[in-house]
Amino acid sequence: MKKFTIRRIALDAVLIAIFYVLSLFEIEVSGVKITFTSLAVVIAAMLFGPVDGFLVGFLGEFLTQMLKYGFTATTVLWILPSALRGLVIGLFAMFLKKHMSLDALTREKKPYVYFAVCILAAVITSLSNTVVYYIDSKLYGYYNYALIWGVAGVRILTNILQSVITAIVAIPVMLGLRKAKLTPAPKPAAD
Repeated sequence: MKKFTIRRIALDAVLIAIFYVLSLFEIEVSGVKITFTSLAVVIAAMLFGPVDGFLVGFLGEFLTQMLKYGFTATTVLWILPSALRGLVIGLFAMFLKKHMSLDALTREKKPYVYFAVCILAAVITSLSNTVVYYIDSKLYGYYNYALIWGVAGVRILTNILQSVITAIVAIPVMLGLRKAKLTPAPKPAAD
């Protein structure tokens, strides 16, 4: 496991702040949320792995929840889907380095594995959010089948589209961070 350097911790903190700032621009219509907060999570997970991806998702969403809604009985549940996205992408990036490293993304004309993992993480996140939505609605008495389950398909499709856009935007951002020497240097290929 890579050590947590001051630079890495500082970059995670900046990504958490970016997560929060992006959450200020989210749009929610009838249970479907359009947001690009996952950009910070994808970058952390791809550059540093599952621990950083999880932490950026967890702490970014925690900050968002605290400043928008305060602490409630379901706050931790609302935080978990974003953290889960970082964990999933980070684990795949760690185990599929050949296809998901930043070098692989720039070499390959079509980085299918990277996009497939980002889409899988989006589906997992959407399903988790739907379950959390259900629990929250039952607990606080606003349950409506159409609001929770009726738009679940739209919620998943919207999250997949957002995930693809985020994955596309994340590549040049990660390349810029590498060029600025803010990320770990690539390891030389073993002969």
